[in-house]
Amino acid sequence: MAAYLNPAQDLYLSLRHRDSALRLIVYDAHARHPHPRLAAACDARRRGGLRLLAAVVRDCDGDWGFGESREPGGGTRSWAVLPCLVN
Repeated sequence: MAAYLNPAQDLYLSLRHRDSALRLIVYDAHARHPHPRLAAACDARRRGGLRLLAAVVRDCDGDWGFGESREPGGGTRSWAVLPCLVN
């Protein structure tokens, strides 16, 4: 995620084990672009940067994504959920 931030921006990371899954959430200050073409280009760049995460999550039957933050101050919320495997 750091590639999308400048050094002055804050980053919030949450890592939790809940409901038999590991949940990783990252909030950054990079707000959604109001222009549709810029927003689509930024989303494509972010998806490309998270390709490795997507592959790991897919192999573990998890879920991931990103979107506008619901937190005050806006920005972007990215998440990954990995189910815990019990042997």
